[in-house]
Amino acid sequence: MDITEKIFSLGKGDFKQWLTLVRHFYRRLFINDVVFFEEQMKEKIIAVLAIFAVFSAHLSHMLLWKYMYPGIPDVGVSWVEKCYFIFFLMVLMGFIAVLEWDVIFLDSRDYSNLLPLPVKIRTLFSAKFASVCVFIFLFYLVVNSLSTLMFWFYLAQWKSSSIFYGLRFMFVHWISAFAASFFAFFIFGFLVGALITLFGYKIFNQISTFLRPVLIVFFVFMMVFFIAESVGSFLLFSDFQQLKESNSLFLYLFPPMWFTGLYEVLAGNRDSLFLALSVFAVFAFIIPPLALYLTGALGYGRYITKMQEIKKKTMHLVKLKKYLLRLFNRVFLKSRVQRAVFYFFGKILKKSMLHKMRLATYLAASIAVILVIQVSSSGIIQTLSSVNTALLSIPLILSFFLLVGIRVIVNIPITVEANWIFRLTETKDKKDYFTGLKKGIFFFVLFPIFVLLFLFYSFLWGWQISFLHCLYGILASFLLMDLLFYNYRKIPFACSYLPGKGKLHYFWMLYLVSFLIYVFLLSFIEYKILNSPLYLFISYGVIFILIAALKASKKYLFPKKLEIKYEEMPEPAMVTLTLYE
Repeated sequence: MDITEKIFSLGKGDFKQWLTLVRHFYRRLFINDVVFFEEQMKEKIIAVLAIFAVFSAHLSHMLLWKYMYPGIPDVGVSWVEKCYFIFFLMVLMGFIAVLEWDVIFLDSRDYSNLLPLPVKIRTLFSAKFASVCVFIFLFYLVVNSLSTLMFWFYLAQWKSSSIFYGLRFMFVHWISAFAASFFAFFIFGFLVGALITLFGYKIFNQISTFLRPVLIVFFVFMMVFFIAESVGSFLLFSDFQQLKESNSLFLYLFPPMWFTGLYEVLAGNRDSLFLALSVFAVFAFIIPPLALYLTGALGYGRYITKMQEIKKKTMHLVKLKKYLLRLFNRVFLKSRVQRAVFYFFGKILKKSMLHKMRLATYLAASIAVILVIQVSSSGIIQTLSSVNTALLSIPLILSFFLLVGIRVIVNIPITVEANWIFRLTETKDKKDYFTGLKKGIFFFVLFPIFVLLFLFYSFLWGWQISFLHCLYGILASFLLMDLLFYNYRKIPFACSYLPGKGKLHYFWMLYLVSFLIYVFLLSFIEYKILNSPLYLFISYGVIFILIAALKASKKYLFPKKLEIKYEEMPEPAMVTLTLYE
């Protein structure tokens, strides 16, 4: 019997219900639309926490190594580095809060499964709130474990060599950083609750579809920024001493400074600025959790009403739209099988929140990489006004991440039973199934992206260069799509899959090298030949030849009778060597 089972055995009645629900909601925090840790959950969590803990320790070391005795003495100046580290923790916890966006509050599954049971509403809410608090506490405890030792090792020596002072210093660091992390998580939780209360569940879902990827982009960008700064000179806070001397209003409006003030006051610093900021920190620690709990309670009635509504299907197709659809089908989707796979792919991508959020995560990562590349380019205004590799790489980065994301999410079934209609109506020519999928990827994902990119580049460079550049990007995307789906033999969103089969932790170096070759090599080649239309059209021809070669290799290397893989079979527990006497 493990420790949790011993605790549950001590509970009785409502308290035992509460403990069971806390454990249930805590596990649910690792299964949402963006993160899915159900398979091999413990191993994945330990790996992620270890990475964050090591990086936070590395960041602490890079911030504080100058205070190593007999280096620069800490005479009330280390608050800048403390603020920098607290800012990092708040960004990290904000990122985690956005990933947990859809499971911070009770959702449709909780209401439908738990409300019929004899469980009090306050028990549900309090258990959900407690599970979130436990999650924050354990996550922070691991992430900040090594960095706490770093701060004690570098800074406590300048105040006292007493072991009791060292323990007090570590406690002060731990409680101040925890208060900041607590605030960062719950302020985004309060944002979710406020949106649900104000707009209702249906409108909130629509807002979340756009707002959540934007926040993910922001936090991914900030995390990349901290990684870059960890090997740099930490110039972000270089002027904070001057801001303090001038008693700048910015310090009162910058949340990491509130908890830096709390840090300094608890450490014994009685500076008037830090005393004032510590008051802000206390309120910031108390108010967001209370506000989150209150918004959850206020939005309960409206939330459950919206969840129980039956969506009515309405037909909004006018005659013009019907005519355009028929024309589109005749031109691009002549086969009925292609139409079935094409529209099935589009409907799932439009309706399924799980698949939309997974794809939005890849889009967010691509935008973060683009921002880092643009910011690191010398002279941003000059970069925008001239043809350069930084701007030329944008379509390639977007297409790479989106196509890789689609390759991942099409393996996740909306429901395994969805493939029965394809089994019953399966035709002899299997190529139409995979052709319909590729056309769906182009028209639902790539085409809208490249239309927007064409408008963007037309504004910067004129429509002629924009057209040639986007055509180059589309052809490169087609080539990458053929490579990624070279041996794909499934109906998208309808076949079973084995989680973890991609083994990203084994092949991440191969993916990274492929990304670098695809993006930087192709953008460099385009930059060199863009001024010469002859060479540019030659490059188009080369890509066409490569695409044709891939199609020809499929025709001759694969058997003529292709089979659709509806069921993904696990690897056998025992592998035979096929030895015969």
